[in-house]
Amino acid sequence: MPQCADAIVTGFVKSPVLLRRSLAPLLQLKQEGVLRSITCVTWDCAEIYPYVAPLADISEVSLVRVPQPAVQGAGNQRGVAYQVRNLDVALSRVAGEDPLVLKLRPDLVVNAHFLRDKIANFDTLCAVDESQSALGVKMPKPALQHKIWIPWADSNQPFFCEDAMFLGRKKDLRKLVTPLTREDMEILGDPLCGQFAHVVRYARIFVPRYPLFADYLRNYRYFANDFDYRREIVPHLLNDGFFWHVLIAHAWILHSQFHVDAGGRGDISFYANNVNPNADWSNPDSLKNAPPYDYIDKWREGTKPGAAMPSVQRSYGRLADDAWQSAFFTRELPDFPQATLKKLLKNIAECRDGRLRGIERDFYRRTAALHQRFWPPQEPGIARSA
Repeated sequence: MPQCADAIVTGFVKSPVLLRRSLAPLLQLKQEGVLRSITCVTWDCAEIYPYVAPLADISEVSLVRVPQPAVQGAGNQRGVAYQVRNLDVALSRVAGEDPLVLKLRPDLVVNAHFLRDKIANFDTLCAVDESQSALGVKMPKPALQHKIWIPWADSNQPFFCEDAMFLGRKKDLRKLVTPLTREDMEILGDPLCGQFAHVVRYARIFVPRYPLFADYLRNYRYFANDFDYRREIVPHLLNDGFFWHVLIAHAWILHSQFHVDAGGRGDISFYANNVNPNADWSNPDSLKNAPPYDYIDKWREGTKPGAAMPSVQRSYGRLADDAWQSAFFTRELPDFPQATLKKLLKNIAECRDGRLRGIERDFYRRTAALHQRFWPPQEPGIARSA
């Protein structure tokens, strides 16, 4: 029987024209039988009724409106709480114990052929190797039963991955309904740590099996998303032995638990609010496409798969496919000796015995000092600007 999926679309978009464009490929796939259902989940707020009203005329789409969570705080703090709640509700509306689920937003337009291929070939593209052997090193048991498809990830910012759309089994996607801690919300209060909303949702799935990511999350404020700061911190990170353990652990997780592919030019367009802050939403053709989708071929070319360093040396190491991370575990790299890689993998696999504790503590001490030098303490009450 051909593979099919249920589509869930969370949130709302201010342009009725863009909403129809976003739904058009999904409606086509539903007509073909590739999608079993399409469910849109958004807030039950009078101010957004005009934006979701067009859905009333589309019989193939189920609209679910739920109360908006009463969340206090900055935009990033509210945003991640809204995303988690929306996903929780949307998954609960999908029938069946463990169906295949495609999650999107209404400001995404995705090529129907591209989606059809991902759904039809999910069992092949997203199969998990149960042996979990990396170059002969036995790695921790997989946290996911099947890989999750995501369009992009990042080589040198672990777990900074696309969360606007993904495809996976319902049980695995349930793990992205992330319980947020007080520490998480404090980090999200920093306007330069907005990417932590992506990081915490993916990373927390793997912390029990890879405890070296626990302090990465606790200290994420030191990885601020500022271009000038990234130019300072990336050389610092790549000159540290502990951080290479983090990078290789993350590369292994991407290789073994995710299928990364953003397709080709035009396969995915994402008209996100943060790249269109003053947009004329009545004219979708004037909207800007978000990176990396705006220049996806250049991002892919800059990765230089088959070598370790070109991607991680960039200020932003976007990965548009599986090639970079998979090369570590499937071939000899000219700039990363396999003997070194095996030593790192063994340390990662056995780090529960405390063998990395000393270099881990020193790494975060030095990284905190770099952060403080770049942003000296300010007077009380003066917030850092983004």
